[in-house]
Amino acid sequence: MKFNPLYQTTLLRLVLLTLGLVVASASFAQPLDLVGEWKGSYNINIDGDREVTFTLVVTDGVLSGTFDDPAAGMMAIAIESVTRTGRDVRFTLPRIRGEYYGTIHSDLGTDGKPVRIDGDWSQAGEFIPITLIRKP
Repeated sequence: MKFNPLYQTTLLRLVLLTLGLVVASASFAQPLDLVGEWKGSYNINIDGDREVTFTLVVTDGVLSGTFDDPAAGMMAIAIESVTRTGRDVRFTLPRIRGEYYGTIHSDLGTDGKPVRIDGDWSQAGEFIPITLIRKP
């Protein structure tokens, strides 16, 4: 079967546009499943376990948030960027030269969203393992 060249060009453009929309919507929707409050704890052999909280929100389509470490006197520190590549995630906090690198665990909650991130907190050249659990 032979198609008209104009028809082929139009069909190709439609397929590419549809593909572009699917990729764009998937890349936008992907981080939204991380929205919420994520809690974890660490122990550096000083006064026992210390709890930290990463609270992620979407504002104008951009994922950002805040970080709290009450034991260290750090409250509402801005998470300036959230990067996600597949199951790997990175939160960047330039104000305190901190970063969290993690891998989203395959466990999902009843809402179909991830419930656990296994990773490391990095600040001042130190790496501290912290598992984060999303609070319902």
